Amino acid sequence: MRRLSWRVVASVVTGLALTLEALPWLLSRLQVRRQRRPRRDVLFFPSQVTCTEALLQPPGAAPAGPSVDCLCSLPHSESSLSRLLRALLAARVSLELCLFAFSNPQLGRAVRLLHQRGVRVRVVTDCDYMALNGSQIGLLRKAGYYISCSCGGLQQLSRPSGPIIHSFPATS
Repeated sequence: MRRLSWRVVASVVTGLALTLEALPWLLSRLQVRRQRRPRRDVLFFPSQVTCTEALLQPPGAAPAGPSVDCLCSLPHSESSLSRLLRALLAARVSLELCLFAFSNPQLGRAVRLLHQRGVRVRVVTDCDYMALNGSQIGLLRKAGYYISCSCGGLQQLSRPSGPIIHSFPATS
């Protein structure tokens, strides 16, 4: 058997070292490409009243989609509310809601469904509007949810105190 020359051994060792140096960079580039891009949807409210029953089925029930069995007289088309619910129900790890007034029953059902699935839910709302007629906050508190309220506004860098002006969801 022939002995390997030192040049061959040095070339193999150098190639291996360069490969090991480039591997973390390559893996980080692949991971960046796999991350989901943030959604940038604009939804206008009040939206058309539509049936959202198919979206709000408990885990293990019928698939989320237009239901043939729904006998309600509401249209079964896409609306801003159904698009919002679909986006919120896609959360797998956490959902953070900042709402001026939380009075939509479908949104309350979506929050409860996410919590049942093990999604961490955080709701921040305005203290003055927690007792609003039809508010979902009381129902969530009775069910054992922790609700954070802002009396005098959210603490922000640009605006130290004041009322909640914007409402937004954040999911992951």
